[in-house]
Amino acid sequence: MIIIGEGISAHVYSDGEFAYKQYKEGYSLDNMKFEVYVQNQIYEHTNLNVAHYEIVDNKIKMTLLDGLNLADRIIKENYLQGMQDFIDLQLQIFQYKDLKLADSFQTFAYQIKETELDETLKTKALESIDKIKKLYCLCHFDFHPENIVYHKDIPYIIDWTNAKLGNPTMDIASTYVIFRLYAEEFAEPYLEAMLANGFDLSQIVDAIPVMAFIRLRENQEEKLDQPLKDFVLGIDRIFHR
Repeated sequence: MIIIGEGISAHVYSDGEFAYKQYKEGYSLDNMKFEVYVQNQIYEHTNLNVAHYEIVDNKIKMTLLDGLNLADRIIKENYLQGMQDFIDLQLQIFQYKDLKLADSFQTFAYQIKETELDETLKTKALESIDKIKKLYCLCHFDFHPENIVYHKDIPYIIDWTNAKLGNPTMDIASTYVIFRLYAEEFAEPYLEAMLANGFDLSQIVDAIPVMAFIRLRENQEEKLDQPLKDFVLGIDRIFHR
């Protein structure tokens, strides 16, 4: 067995035929079952290229994807088609609606209300949700270049744990926030590409506060809290509204 990846809660290793995710001691079996359920909703009910998951001996057995991710291809191979691949895949995700996944509006509203973060931010995030049109398309909610892996030159989308049904502008806003935090040089080209594909800037901007808040809630340990707080509170100024 060869370790091919390691995170805070799990490591991933390969036997050369399959990959296995082994969670660290104390990780909830219910959380593992939920992860497998969401993954296989995508695998079974869409035509997207994704890995198949199953639980074997308290590990997640997965399709082995052994190529570079999109971020590495852009950096190491100067892959000029990278942004177009990225946009095309996200647009494909939005085509699907009939999946048994969580309602993002309800889930995010609950998460906002239950958190102990700043009340001003909570109010801004809840107001943001209320502005978003109630559409229920498949959204990834952690869509960035490291979550696209090329296997035999075919791009596979990975890490579907956060997937829910929602308005595509929410997923676009989520990706935009990720770019602003981790790869700012891609943020504006990405946004411009989405606008060129027919999405409305004002609707994306309306969704940014809630998606920035959710990122803040999940990632406080990364010490990004102040930049995210400033971003949420300054969103109207940033977009000249």
